[in-house]
Amino acid sequence: MRRIHATLVMVLISLILMPSLAQAHSASTFNVIIKQNDLQPSATQIEYNDSIMWYNADSRDNITHRIVFDADGDGLYNGSADWDSGDIERDCNYAGNNTTSDCQESFLVWFNGTWGVGEYNYQSIASNGEILNGTIVVIEHIEEDTGPSIGATFGSFEDDETEAEDPADEGDKRQLLLLIAGSSAIGSLLLIVLLLRRQ
Repeated sequence: MRRIHATLVMVLISLILMPSLAQAHSASTFNVIIKQNDLQPSATQIEYNDSIMWYNADSRDNITHRIVFDADGDGLYNGSADWDSGDIERDCNYAGNNTTSDCQESFLVWFNGTWGVGEYNYQSIASNGEILNGTIVVIEHIEEDTGPSIGATFGSFEDDETEAEDPADEGDKRQLLLLIAGSSAIGSLLLIVLLLRRQ
């Protein structure tokens, strides 16, 4: 029983805190197509928190591609900030390709946390040794200004100065309100009288 109460409390706390964790920029995924002679697009600009997905569309038989990024410049792709997609197949279901569970047709890098704002020059290395170069530029998310500016006013104003109301107009408004209130009271009394007569 205690476990159920603890779980319910945790769920309620997470529901309360969840809206504060939401980010203004909803993440998008951009695709890069690996072709025989080029990357499409070869240069991509995205915002922080977006991701890039590479797909192998090289139509040559038995040619795989690896997407690699050497952050530390040591010529190896095994550092904590390096990328190495492993072999990206054109079609894992194709009879000549590796159909084991480690076969992949795409590779995804999400640009937040470890890989944030900056420029990334990467390579697509084909299994036959050909190299294609690509660039990704990650910029800060820029909030779009969709609301009114601070201090903005709405409506049409002939002049900004407020005019003082005429005391005569004030008296006329009071009389009108009293007249409406009196009419409503008389109407209510008449309605009550009519209802009592019907009975």
